[in-house]
Amino acid sequence: MGIRESLNKNPGVTTAAVVAIVVAAVAVVYYTNRGPAQSPVKTANGVFYTEDDGATWYPGDYTTLARDLGTSGKPVARACVFRYGGEEPFVAWLEKYTDSAKGKLIRYYSIASNLSKPPPDEMDRDLLVKKPGGKAWVRAAQGKEIRTVPAKGGQEAKAVTPG
Repeated sequence: MGIRESLNKNPGVTTAAVVAIVVAAVAVVYYTNRGPAQSPVKTANGVFYTEDDGATWYPGDYTTLARDLGTSGKPVARACVFRYGGEEPFVAWLEKYTDSAKGKLIRYYSIASNLSKPPPDEMDRDLLVKKPGGKAWVRAAQGKEIRTVPAKGGQEAKAVTPG
C-alpha cells in the first residue's frame, strides 16, 4: 500500500499530522522572529563603566553617563573593552559626554521608552574620548586614532560586552 492510499484510509491521522506540522512551523517562525528578550534594566546593553581610568570596569545601563556618577559615587566614564583571542580583556579607550550634553541625556532618558536605547547619534558631537592613563579628553571627531584598536600578532581585537 502506498502513502497516498494510507492517507486516504486514515483521514483523522492525516488531519492530525497536517495540523501538527502547521503548528510546529508557526512556532518556529514566531520564536525565530520575536527578537531578543527585553528587560527594563538589562545591563547587556553592551556598556561597561569605569571609575578608575580603566583599571577596573563593571556593567551598567546607558543612563549611567547621564547621571555621571558610578556605583561608589565617583565620576564615571564608559569603558570600551576589547580582547585578542583568548587573552584577558582590556579597556581600549574611555568615553564621556561634555557637561552641556549631560542635561540632554537626562531629558532623553526621562522618557521610559529610551531607557534601553543608546544615546542618540546626534549626541556624538558632544562625545569626549581618551586612552586609559591619558591626560586630556578630546572630542571623538578629533580623536579617531584613540578609538581604534590595532591588530596584534595577526589577530583583530573583538569588542567585549556584558552578559
